[in-house]
Amino acid sequence: MLARSTHRGVDGAAGCPLVVPAPRKGDRVYGVPATRGRSWAWRNAATIAAAAITVGSAGLLTVAISAGLLDRVPLLNGAAATVVEVLAGGGLVGSWLCAGRRWRRRALPVLLGAAVLVTGLLAATLWLTDTVTDAYPAWFGLLIAMAFTAMGGLPMMLRTPAGQPRRGALARARRGAAVVAVPLAAVGALMLIDNEYGIWPQVGDLLGHTRTAGGGVLQALHGLGRPGRAGAVPTKGVVAGLDVPGTISHFHHRSGAVYLPPAYFRASVPDLPVLILLAGTPGVPINWIRAGGAESTADAYAATHRGVAPVLVVVDQNGSTIGDSECVDGPQGNAETFLTVDVPTFITHTLRVSRDPARWGIVGFSEGGTCALDLVVAHPDIYRHIVDLGGDTKPSLGGPRHTLTALFGGSVAAEQAHDPLRVLAARRYSRVTAWFGAGANDNKALAAAHRVAAAATKAGITARELTVAGAHNWQFAAAAFTQILPQLCTDMNCPDAAAGTGTP
Repeated sequence: MLARSTHRGVDGAAGCPLVVPAPRKGDRVYGVPATRGRSWAWRNAATIAAAAITVGSAGLLTVAISAGLLDRVPLLNGAAATVVEVLAGGGLVGSWLCAGRRWRRRALPVLLGAAVLVTGLLAATLWLTDTVTDAYPAWFGLLIAMAFTAMGGLPMMLRTPAGQPRRGALARARRGAAVVAVPLAAVGALMLIDNEYGIWPQVGDLLGHTRTAGGGVLQALHGLGRPGRAGAVPTKGVVAGLDVPGTISHFHHRSGAVYLPPAYFRASVPDLPVLILLAGTPGVPINWIRAGGAESTADAYAATHRGVAPVLVVVDQNGSTIGDSECVDGPQGNAETFLTVDVPTFITHTLRVSRDPARWGIVGFSEGGTCALDLVVAHPDIYRHIVDLGGDTKPSLGGPRHTLTALFGGSVAAEQAHDPLRVLAARRYSRVTAWFGAGANDNKALAAAHRVAAAATKAGITARELTVAGAHNWQFAAAAFTQILPQLCTDMNCPDAAAGTGTP
C-alpha cells in the first residue's frame, strides 16, 4: 500500500525550504495512475483568479490611459521613483534566493552577464550612430541592465529551476516576484531617468497628449474674441497648436505651439514682442510648454504687468525626436532658412506682433541654446536677443569629422561661418543682448557659457551669465527662464515692462 509522505530539506546556501510533495489523486505513482480527484479548474482556482485580475487591471489601465484619466499623474517624483526601483530590486532578489543553489551558481551569472552585454551593446550603438552624443550618468546603465535582467530572467523563473518545487506557496511567491519585477524595473528606470532630465512632468506628457487650446491659432482666437475687437479677454494666456509651413525652406518639421498672453486680446495694446522657443535633442518642441514651464512663467509675468507678456512661439528645428539639425542648412535639412525666413514671415502675417528685430529673440535649451547663439550672431537683422541655456560653443554632432560631413556636407567654409566664436571675433553688434545660463552641476555648459559670454562682450553685445542650481535638465531650464524673463522683457521693450511704457 502506498502512503502519502512529505520530505523536507534545506537549501544550505539560501536557507530556503526544499519541499518534495507527496503524490496526490490524479498523479501517476510508479507508473500507476491514481484516481482523479478535484477538477483542474478547482485545483488552479488561485492561478485563474490572479490571471483574471491581472488581465482586468491591464484592461482598465489601458482604458484610463486612452481616456486621459491619468494624464495629470506626476512623473517627476524622485522619492517615488526610488521606491519603485527598490521594489523591483527586491522582487528580483526574492525570485533568485529560493531558485536553488545550482541555479544561482550556473544560470544567474550567465543571466547577469548577458544583461550587461546587451546594455553595453545598446550604449555603443547609440554612441557610434550619433543617436546620443551627450554624456549621461553611468548609473543609467545600471537601471537599463536591471530591466534587461528582469525580462531575461522571467522565463527561467516561470519554468521552475531543477530540484525546486513546482507547486506550493514558495513556488508561487518566486514566480510572482519575478513577474512583478519586470514592470517595476521598467517603470522605475523610466521615472529615474525622467527625473534626471525633467522631460515628461506628467503621464499625459509621456503619452503625447498635448494641452493646447485646439486645432490651431485661428480656432483659439475665434473662441475668445479676435484681437482688436470687443470680446472675452482671458485671465491667463492661451496655448494653441501652430504649424509654420516651410514655404521657402521645405524643411520637414513637427507641429509647434504658440502662447498668446491675455493682453493680446485687447484692442488697446501695442504690438507685442516675440520669443522663439527651441528645445534640445532628444525631445519634442512642446517640451518648452510642458517641462520648461514657459506658459506658467509667462502667465506669472503677465499677472503683474496687466496681462502683458511676449508672444511665445514654439517651433521644431530637428524634424524628429532624435534629429539634430543644429539649426543650419545642410544634409539634415534647411533648418536655418526655416527659422530665419519661414518662421518670421508666417508669424508676422498671422499674428499681431511687432516687426521690429529689436523686439524678437530666441530662447533655447541644450542644442536649442546653441541654435539661439548661432542664429542671432549670424542674423541680427532678424533677431536681437539670445537666451542660451546649456548650449555648446558651436554646432556639433559629436566628433569633428562626423560634424563636418553630416552637418555641413563636408564644407569647411560653411562650418566656419557657423562658428559663433569666429563670427563674434569678426563683427561688432549694436542693441543685441545675450543670456548665457548653465546648471551649477553642468561643468561643460558652465565653461562654454563663460567662454562665449566673454567673446560676446568683446563684440559689443550686452552679455549676462546665469548659474542656476541643478544639472543639464528641464528643471534648470525652467528655473533659468523664470529668472531671465523680467529683464529680457525690459530689453525687448515689452509694453508696461517699464513704467509709463505702452501701458494698456
